[in-house]
Amino acid sequence: FTSKGQIEEDIGKNEEQLKQKNAAFRAVESKMQPQKEAATGITFAPKLDEGLYLVGAGVRKKSIIKVYAVAMYSSAAVLDAVSSGSMGHAARTFGSLSLMTSFVLEMVYSVGAEKIASAIAESVKPRYSGSPSDIAELESLIIEGVKKIGGQAIQGTVFRFDCSKDGVRVSVDGSVQGIVAFDGLGSAFVDVFTDANAVSPTLVDSCVRIWSNEESKMLARSLMDLARSVPALEIENGGGNEHEILEDSSAERTKPEAKRTKLEAKLKPLQEYATGISFAPKLDEGLYLVGAGVRKKSIIKVYAVAMYSSAAVLDAVSSGSMGHAARTFGSLSLMTSFVLEMVYSVGAEKIASAIAESVKPRYSGSPSDIAELESLIIEGVKKIGGQAIQGTVFRFDCSKDGVRVSVDGSVQGIVAFDGLGSAFVDVFTDANAVSPTLVDSCVRIWSNEESKMLARSLLELST
Repeated sequence: FTSKGQIEEDIGKNEEQLKQKNAAFRAVESKMQPQKEAATGITFAPKLDEGLYLVGAGVRKKSIIKVYAVAMYSSAAVLDAVSSGSMGHAARTFGSLSLMTSFVLEMVYSVGAEKIASAIAESVKPRYSGSPSDIAELESLIIEGVKKIGGQAIQGTVFRFDCSKDGVRVSVDGSVQGIVAFDGLGSAFVDVFTDANAVSPTLVDSCVRIWSNEESKMLARSLMDLARSVPALEIENGGGNEHEILEDSSAERTKPEAKRTKLEAKLKPLQEYATGISFAPKLDEGLYLVGAGVRKKSIIKVYAVAMYSSAAVLDAVSSGSMGHAARTFGSLSLMTSFVLEMVYSVGAEKIASAIAESVKPRYSGSPSDIAELESLIIEGVKKIGGQAIQGTVFRFDCSKDGVRVSVDGSVQGIVAFDGLGSAFVDVFTDANAVSPTLVDSCVRIWSNEESKMLARSLLELST
């Protein structure tokens, strides 16, 4: 573990770098302006508290009646995607660079609780492949929220729908009603406003008009570049107007990041005992090294393997629930990754088959899904000569989306099937894990009191 003096010296350097990056962030964000929706005259702020940016604004009409004005907020990645025509796809595909897309609706026409809830639910229903009862739960939350303000969504009532991998969070007049947590519901809600039959064509037109000129494209690209270099800040919704949030954003961002830097300085590389292979303490996505082990066949050491995951998974190790936490993907744990470095030389088909055969009994989907995983591994190894020689590095990023396969740093693709990511995690963490020494390593490292405190501190900064 690093000494206090070394940590303080590193913190000073990192704080200065963060200040410079935050100054750059603020300079770029200052170019964003509020937007007035033309048909209703309602103005929307250029940014929400979570750091979501205003993409565009439009009106929802029924015949000649203006029902509500609507604004769409999303990440810099979505702003950057508008000009290429892939805004809808980017807004509904939630990942590390785009965690959420939000819609803010301000009522122009007074509507009863059941009527507005039913109208929104009916728009989502044909776009959602899950159970109708999930839509009923969304409808119920909207009704409950409107009833709390008198049963009528009068002119000026504001709804907010935060769409993510977790589902849809519903707020009415600033009060969170709850989250309807079903896989795919967040994407379906985004489709209501962005697909070919979007309920507010003027919203889509607004997005395209604003973000397709050269100046706006440069602004979007600058924000995206900065988002990659400065970790996102989640500001608690504790009041204050948009101006105050923007004024305080740099200082508020620096505080948690300085703490995180200090804590991460305590993380160390780990040398796998049986093979002597060392693994870095952190991956580029901010995934932390949980442990390392070896995969053997009889007495042959085939590869060393390291597991990387979120602070939530580190915190779960000591309670015995590491496997469950690592395979359950949500807002606090988006991904679990495995890095395999070959010790023994193996052909493309043989290594691919071995990995596929380990996943197969743990996966309830189609065998053809496993075949697709196997095929990606084979293709990757063939690109480097057809043999996974000593030193070849595989990486498998497991998430709700499936499993992303990389060979020697080159991404081969993602095998996108529900449940496949969790099944892959199980290969290395369940009761019949293929590398017992990996599991033992995780438990040994993260079960002492000092490590548990480190894991808990990292987790607190993530929430």
